[in-house]
Formats: sequence, structure tokens, C-alpha cells
Amino acid sequence: MNWDAIGAIGQILGAAAVLVTLGYLAVQVRVARSTASDANRLTRAVGVHEAILAILGNENLIETAVMAFGVKDYYDEFGRKFTLSAKEAARTDLFNVHWFWLHWGQFSSAKTQDDLDELSRHIEAFYAFPVVGYSWRGSPFGRALLDQRFVEFVDGLLSKPSMASARA
Repeated sequence: MNWDAIGAIGQILGAAAVLVTLGYLAVQVRVARSTASDANRLTRAVGVHEAILAILGNENLIETAVMAFGVKDYYDEFGRKFTLSAKEAARTDLFNVHWFWLHWGQFSSAKTQDDLDELSRHIEAFYAFPVVGYSWRGSPFGRALLDQRFVEFVDGLLSKPSMASARA
């Protein structure tokens, strides 16, 4: 074999190595983008969680938030329906909303059918409580602020005949 042939083989192998490297980098960029999106969703869910905990841990802040956001009528009705004071209704609703946001974060980051199946079981069990179903349908801080794909996912689960109690 002459040196020209060896050089040509080397160039072909070098070009193949460049293509493999570019393919690897493309995959890594895709994974990094997905990881960054997951981190963004997690940060958002944690922020909502912390805000809710701050409100729940402060009696005055609950009252202020209810009045400032103009949701007193919602919590009065919520309380009447479940025999709670308006403040207890606000606390219960915000606790439920905390879970909605947690479930949204899990849904948005789900990578496999097993992830979705596990989340479905949690949603079906938790949202079956009438007080949770009521919050899901009406809370001003819940589904109205969540992404439509998640809302449709939960509504699909709640539309099952076995979920009739959550619609009560």
C-alpha cells in the first residue's frame, strides 16, 4: 500500500470520527436542554410551594391574601360546602394547590409510562377526596395557572367512572 492510500483511509476515519463526535454533541445538547427545562419546572414548583407555606404559616397573611386577591367569596362558599371557616377553607385549598403544583412538576418531568402510571395512581387517590376535587375545579390558584396538557391529563383521570366522588 502506498502513502496516498494510507492518507485517504486516515481522512475517511477522521471524517467518520468527526461525524460521531457531532452526533454525540447533538445528543448531549438535547439532554442538557431537557435537564434545564426540568430544573426550571422544579424551581417554579418549589417557589409556589414556598409561597404557599409562607401563607399557611401566617394567620394574618392568609387573611391578607384572601382579601388582596379578591377570593373571599370563593373561600366563604368552600367553607359552607365543607363546614369550615373561610380561613380553614383557604388553608385547605392552598394545601391542595400545593399538591396540584407538585403533581404538575412530576407530570412535566415524566419520562416513561411508568412515571405517568405512578402519578396517575397518586392523582386518582388524592383527588378522590371531595374537598380536593372541589379545589381542583374551582381554586383560583390551581388549575387556572397550570399548563393545559396537565389539566387535560388530570381531567381525563377524573372523568373515569371510578372518580365520581371527586366530582361531587
